[in-house]
Amino acid sequence: MSQEGTGGRRNDDDVEMINTDQITTEIITGRTDMLYSSEMVDNLCNEKVQKAKRVADKAIEEIEASRKEQVDQINQLRAELVNAINEANNKINKVYEELKKY
Repeated sequence: MSQEGTGGRRNDDDVEMINTDQITTEIITGRTDMLYSSEMVDNLCNEKVQKAKRVADKAIEEIEASRKEQVDQINQLRAELVNAINEANNKINKVYEELKKY
């Protein structure tokens, strides 16, 4: 049968087999001149995983440094507040003792 069936479409007799793996690779990579092996894919994926791990580790370090700084600031403020309360209590006690004398 001819390729020009009704309406310019192919007839059922004109079946063309295509390699979908090759087409998929060509679509994804835009290249038809390079073959990919599972080893290459594994290596690329491992590199990307390692890069993501390094980025995550760096982010964790930054978060930990920020947390440590916040904890240090909180502890400093706590110490100042405790000292201020103790000093205020000492003054109150002195005034109270003087008031008891009258």
